[in-house]
Amino acid sequence: MTQTEKKKIIEKLTNPPKTQKRLFWAREIKSLNILLESYPVDLFWKGLSFPKKLDSLILLRSGYYAGQLKKKYNRFNYKIPSPSNIELGKKTGKDYKKENKPKNIKDFLS
Repeated sequence: MTQTEKKKIIEKLTNPPKTQKRLFWAREIKSLNILLESYPVDLFWKGLSFPKKLDSLILLRSGYYAGQLKKKYNRFNYKIPSPSNIELGKKTGKDYKKENKPKNIKDFLS
Protein backbone atom coordinates (compact mmCIF):
# COMPACT_ATOMS: atom_id res chain seq x y z
CA MET A 1 0.00 0.00 0.00
CA THR A 2 1.43 3.39 -0.95
CA GLN A 3 1.87 6.35 1.38
CA THR A 4 -0.84 8.26 -0.47
CA GLU A 5 -3.36 5.45 0.08
CA LYS A 6 -2.40 5.29 3.75
CA LYS A 7 -2.87 9.04 4.05
CA LYS A 8 -6.36 8.82 2.50
CA ILE A 9 -7.32 6.03 4.93
CA ILE A 10 -6.10 8.09 7.90
CA GLU A 11 -7.96 11.18 6.67
CA LYS A 12 -11.14 9.12 6.27
CA LEU A 13 -10.94 7.64 9.79
CA THR A 14 -9.57 10.63 11.76
CA ASN A 15 -9.60 14.42 11.83
CA PRO A 16 -6.08 15.72 11.12
CA PRO A 17 -5.14 18.68 13.34
CA LYS A 18 -4.48 22.18 12.05
CA THR A 19 -1.12 22.42 13.87
CA GLN A 20 1.64 19.93 14.72
CA LYS A 21 0.94 17.92 11.61
CA ARG A 22 4.34 16.23 11.49
CA LEU A 23 3.88 14.50 14.86
CA PHE A 24 0.31 13.53 13.99
CA TRP A 25 1.21 11.95 10.64
CA ALA A 26 4.23 10.11 12.05
CA ARG A 27 2.14 8.62 14.86
CA GLU A 28 -0.80 7.70 12.62
CA ILE A 29 1.31 6.14 9.85
CA LYS A 30 3.14 4.03 12.46
CA SER A 31 -0.17 2.93 14.01
CA LEU A 32 -1.61 2.09 10.59
CA ASN A 33 1.50 0.05 9.70
CA ILE A 34 1.09 -1.96 12.91
CA LEU A 35 -2.60 -2.51 12.15
CA LEU A 36 -1.77 -3.54 8.57
CA GLU A 37 0.35 -6.39 9.93
CA SER A 38 -2.70 -7.82 11.73
CA TYR A 39 -5.25 -6.98 9.02
CA PRO A 40 -3.35 -7.04 5.70
CA VAL A 41 -6.20 -6.80 3.15
CA ASP A 42 -6.01 -3.41 1.38
CA LEU A 43 -9.60 -3.53 0.13
CA PHE A 44 -10.82 -3.87 3.73
CA TRP A 45 -9.04 -0.67 4.76
CA LYS A 46 -10.36 1.27 1.78
CA GLY A 47 -13.95 0.41 2.71
CA LEU A 48 -13.61 0.70 6.49
CA SER A 49 -15.65 3.36 8.26
CA PHE A 50 -16.99 4.11 11.71
CA PRO A 51 -20.02 6.18 12.71
CA LYS A 52 -17.80 8.95 14.11
CA LYS A 53 -14.28 9.96 13.17
CA LEU A 54 -11.68 8.75 15.65
CA ASP A 55 -9.20 10.94 17.53
CA SER A 56 -6.36 8.59 16.59
CA LEU A 57 -5.80 5.17 15.04
CA ILE A 58 -4.23 4.12 18.35
CA LEU A 59 -7.82 3.54 19.51
CA LEU A 60 -8.08 0.68 17.01
CA ARG A 61 -5.20 -1.18 18.63
CA SER A 62 -6.87 -1.95 21.98
CA GLY A 63 -10.17 -1.69 23.81
CA TYR A 64 -13.63 -1.29 22.35
CA TYR A 65 -12.58 -0.19 18.87
CA ALA A 66 -10.12 -3.09 18.55
CA GLY A 67 -13.04 -5.47 19.06
CA GLN A 68 -15.15 -3.58 16.54
CA LEU A 69 -12.29 -3.64 14.03
CA LYS A 70 -11.87 -7.39 14.48
CA LYS A 71 -15.62 -7.95 13.98
CA LYS A 72 -15.62 -5.85 10.81
CA TYR A 73 -12.55 -7.69 9.48
CA ASN A 74 -14.10 -11.11 10.19
CA ARG A 75 -17.35 -10.02 8.54
CA PHE A 76 -15.38 -8.76 5.53
CA ASN A 77 -13.50 -12.09 5.16
CA TYR A 78 -16.47 -14.37 5.83
CA LYS A 79 -17.01 -16.98 3.16
CA ILE A 80 -20.43 -18.61 2.98
CA PRO A 81 -19.91 -22.34 3.39
CA SER A 82 -21.12 -24.47 0.52
CA PRO A 83 -24.14 -26.59 1.44
CA SER A 84 -23.38 -30.24 1.99
CA ASN A 85 -25.67 -32.79 0.37
CA ILE A 86 -27.08 -35.38 2.74
CA GLU A 87 -27.52 -38.72 1.05
CA LEU A 88 -30.45 -40.73 2.28
CA GLY A 89 -29.82 -44.44 2.75
CA LYS A 90 -32.09 -47.37 3.48
CA LYS A 91 -34.94 -46.90 5.87
CA THR A 92 -34.42 -48.49 9.28
CA GLY A 93 -36.83 -49.15 12.12
CA LYS A 94 -40.60 -49.28 12.24
CA ASP A 95 -42.92 -46.59 10.91
CA TYR A 96 -44.59 -44.43 13.51
CA LYS A 97 -48.35 -44.89 13.69
CA LYS A 98 -50.20 -42.18 15.49
CA GLU A 99 -53.06 -43.40 17.63
CA ASN A 100 -56.34 -41.65 17.07
CA LYS A 101 -57.37 -40.49 20.50
CA PRO A 102 -61.00 -39.54 21.05
CA LYS A 103 -61.58 -35.86 20.52
CA ASN A 104 -64.92 -35.64 22.29
CA ILE A 105 -67.19 -37.71 24.58
CA LYS A 106 -69.14 -39.24 21.69
CA ASP A 107 -65.95 -40.65 20.14
CA PHE A 108 -64.83 -41.87 23.56
CA LEU A 109 -68.06 -43.80 24.27
CA SER A 110 -68.41 -45.39 20.84
